[in-house]
Amino acid sequence: MSDKNAPDGFETFKQFSTWHSNVKSLMEHASGERRQRDILRGIEDDWSRMIDTTADLIRRTHRGTGLQQNDLIAVTVLRNVAREHGKQPQQLTSGMIHGWMKKSSQSQKAAMRGAASTLNKLHKLKDQLDESLLPPPIAEIPMVTDRRITPKLPETIADDISECEDDLRRGEAYGGLLEGLRKPGRSESTVKNAREAAQWFFSCMAELDLLDLSSNPNTESFANLSCIQAAYDAEVAGDFYWKPLAKTTVRKNLEGTFRFLRRFNPDLKIAQRAFFEGAYFQGWDDMTEANQEFCRRLVKSDARKLKFFSLARLFHQKAAPMIGRYHDLPHNQQAQAVNWAAAAAAASVLTFLPLRADTLVNLSVEGKDAHVFLPTGKKSVEFAIPPELVKNNRRIKTSIQRRGTTDPRKILDWWLDEARPVLMTRLQNPDPALLLGGAGYAKLNKAWRFSTASVDLYMNLHQVRHAIASILWNEPGTELNVIAALLGDQPATVARKYAFFDDETHIERGMAGMSAVNAALEKGVRK
Repeated sequence: MSDKNAPDGFETFKQFSTWHSNVKSLMEHASGERRQRDILRGIEDDWSRMIDTTADLIRRTHRGTGLQQNDLIAVTVLRNVAREHGKQPQQLTSGMIHGWMKKSSQSQKAAMRGAASTLNKLHKLKDQLDESLLPPPIAEIPMVTDRRITPKLPETIADDISECEDDLRRGEAYGGLLEGLRKPGRSESTVKNAREAAQWFFSCMAELDLLDLSSNPNTESFANLSCIQAAYDAEVAGDFYWKPLAKTTVRKNLEGTFRFLRRFNPDLKIAQRAFFEGAYFQGWDDMTEANQEFCRRLVKSDARKLKFFSLARLFHQKAAPMIGRYHDLPHNQQAQAVNWAAAAAAASVLTFLPLRADTLVNLSVEGKDAHVFLPTGKKSVEFAIPPELVKNNRRIKTSIQRRGTTDPRKILDWWLDEARPVLMTRLQNPDPALLLGGAGYAKLNKAWRFSTASVDLYMNLHQVRHAIASILWNEPGTELNVIAALLGDQPATVARKYAFFDDETHIERGMAGMSAVNAALEKGVRK
């Protein structure tokens, strides 16, 4: 279910999802789980009395209550979970809800957190409902996540990480005969990767009780192979609270960790070489199975390839009418409209110019050093992206324009005039200078996954580059150097990591080619 792709026997993911839901419903009926849930929903208890009173408050729309229908829905979700555990509202605590959230879906987690906030609001309305129905004020519920959250690191370590970032930006200093000179500065994406690798390592140290966050140790004390090995072993074993990282991400984080810690222990360079010769890392940089499978399905279907190249238009068609009446939409449809709009803007760039997503979110449209231009009197979108924003330090100067029925200029004009202002009202730190208004990678990737799933072409942002490389490489006459230039990477890297080559189809073409040559030869000999 997680990758939104249709298994064998189903034409679309929607068909599979419907079948899956029907089977799940059947199993719930057969096991009696559904009947038990229905019985719980229909009983009269303190939950039902409190919810009836709250619903009445919302219906009467008392000014100043701050309550909306969504709040009632959230409380209903919490009620269902609490009843399953035999708890009435007066018994609720922050720790109890936190425990339930650990075993819940993302939507249930959000609802229960919102319900706790609503119950606290109800304390201010004591004169309008029975206070005995409410729990004591619920304390802040700790974060429940399967993603790593970097703790506040000790000052010395945090300063050393910042210093490493600064050195990467301006270029690391050479040693030996070249002392006094610096390497070329690295791109912001490289700096970000280095920071995240160091943060991952010290998060591991804290979780393994090897780093006391209340102390201020020297970073040098962690610059040894035993600490790196401990972080690696626990990560691969899945011992941390966060979701185990993909194999390639583990490698990337470890490479960044070695790079950072070599600043304090240069001898780690020798250990690093031996460390990565282990069996775990063999073949790590080939295309992942998930990316290969996605590209295989894509290149074998002309309809899917056309849909991919038309994503910007498809998303724009869904988003435009909804953005036009945004303030009249219910809350969930407002979120959908913004997701489709953001995905339309992203697709208008990425399916024409396959930048990395972390480059896209940093492109500016305002100021003297803007990166994106929509010149008056032209139908094109122009780009002037400096090397520091591109991973391989390559300058990009190009333009894109209408391709078939998809017009990126028209969509980006609409985005900037109508849709982006709506998105920015939903951001904590909007930035009008940026093309995407300050939306970060996580928000954009979420919008992209939702939008591509809605047109039965589920994919993440990174797979855009895989898709373009694979489609082009499987077209007769396309040179790998051309694809590499388009992606801003090396040909060998594109062949190894990005492009899926459809051997089966090309073998068939080879067979057909030999038959054609043979037929031509026979015809010539007979003459």
